[in-house]
Amino acid sequence: MRKIYMAGMNHKVAEIAIREKFYIPMDIKTRALQESPFDELLILATCNRTEIYVASDRPLSEGDLVQYVCGLVHQDYGSYASYFYYKEGDDVARHVMNVCAGLDSVAMGEDQILHQIGRAYETAHQLHGTGIVLNKLFQEAIHTTKRIKTETNLSKLSCNIPFLAMKQVQKTFGDLENKTVYIVGLGEMGSLMLKYVQENTTHIYASSKTFANAQKFADVLTPVPFEDRYKVLSDCDVVILCSACQEPIVTRDEFVRALKDAAPLSLSSPLSSMSSPRPVVSGVEPRRESPLAKTSSSENEPQRLVIDLGSPRNAEPSIGDLPNVQYVCVDDLEKIVSENRRLRMAELDAAQKILQEGLEEFLSWCRMDEVAKGIHVLADKMVKTAGEESGKLLASLPNLDEASAKKIAMMYERFAKKMANDFLYKVKDFNSPEDVKVFLKCLEANL
Repeated sequence: MRKIYMAGMNHKVAEIAIREKFYIPMDIKTRALQESPFDELLILATCNRTEIYVASDRPLSEGDLVQYVCGLVHQDYGSYASYFYYKEGDDVARHVMNVCAGLDSVAMGEDQILHQIGRAYETAHQLHGTGIVLNKLFQEAIHTTKRIKTETNLSKLSCNIPFLAMKQVQKTFGDLENKTVYIVGLGEMGSLMLKYVQENTTHIYASSKTFANAQKFADVLTPVPFEDRYKVLSDCDVVILCSACQEPIVTRDEFVRALKDAAPLSLSSPLSSMSSPRPVVSGVEPRRESPLAKTSSSENEPQRLVIDLGSPRNAEPSIGDLPNVQYVCVDDLEKIVSENRRLRMAELDAAQKILQEGLEEFLSWCRMDEVAKGIHVLADKMVKTAGEESGKLLASLPNLDEASAKKIAMMYERFAKKMANDFLYKVKDFNSPEDVKVFLKCLEANL
């Protein structure tokens, strides 16, 4: 039976400055899965965690897995090994169940991690990285999570990272009625962020590295070419960064330059008709009142909020040192989770019960799979022994015709198979895996 192992780091053991060093781009992930040194491999990489799951016929150590991850991203093992956690056997299955259900997330019970695990599993499966063990493990985890979301209210009370980002916006500004929001990155997280923003304001800019992606939303926002992002930054109260990148797409120097030099833009009036597309930002229009203007009674009150949901981070954190600029990254959002967590605790017991059922289902499958392999080996041995015995009998009957010899050999083989079916497989069906193992051990000693 293959044993399962995992190693990784998450928001609980490593701050984002460390986690972003272990960002695994899709091209590296694809190559790793195609050239995996393990019997089975799955790679999970999100803004809050980087984890690898392995099923192996040979024993593996913590160092084997951690060194492998460090090698993928060209980081020094000695410098970062202490940030990793490592699990094996049943603990891996329990960890997967908790992660998939969102019970190990910043926002407990959040939905996004289920989709991320689903994509990670689909990618690994399509590239033949997974096999029978990891397939069963992740299928069971996904099925169990869907049960939790259907049979409890945890999902109704859950909050994902964009939800928490919106909470931070509301905490900072109260409401967005007269505020302008700029979203950079319109992938899964950015699109979800847009849904929350739309509920609070119609003053929205958005950019995507592929401009056509931003244009798809032109009926509800103003698309901005990615290269023009600094023109828009100077004119927005809230900037939400959700892009996938390896280097910051917003630097402190360029941000400062944008605030000083750019001729700010004026958003079109709020949408009067959903069928009327917004114009593409392509020029300079008269300035509306800058959100940096000191209209607040307190100079310390932020008048521009930058929320960085990227990992690696999309912006240089030092922009938060600028006057009247508040910078928030995914780690900071954990500070506002407690209120939402309190509401979900009542549903946690029910979710944990379902999770335990899913875990037992997988572990039972593992035990039975091991038993089934043992039975198969013994059944083959019984048939082989029957063949040897029939051979001895036929050797003592040299005058027996060929047809009769074949009939005798076939009868021995059928008898052995019947014994295997009647005893081995029925024993498996009506006894616990532990009792079956004892029976097989005793039987093997006498074969």
